[in-house]
Amino acid sequence: MVATTGLSLAAGRFGLFPTARRGASAGMKLSDRGAAGSAGVATGDPAGFTAVDVLALGAFGHAVGVGIVLGLRGVGKL
Repeated sequence: MVATTGLSLAAGRFGLFPTARRGASAGMKLSDRGAAGSAGVATGDPAGFTAVDVLALGAFGHAVGVGIVLGLRGVGKL
């Protein structure tokens, strides 16, 4: 659980996932929205990582972790 959550947060922080600052188009191409894309959320992070990003990517990491745990339990490895 720690690994999947940490990896999803790291991927968002380093620009591999869409965040409040970097949006995704229909073709999942990431583009920089700048200050207007953060919806008025001010942050001191150089990459513009907001609390919304932390919550969203943390939830995604937990969902992936739960899927791994349930899958391992289903095949009898856990």
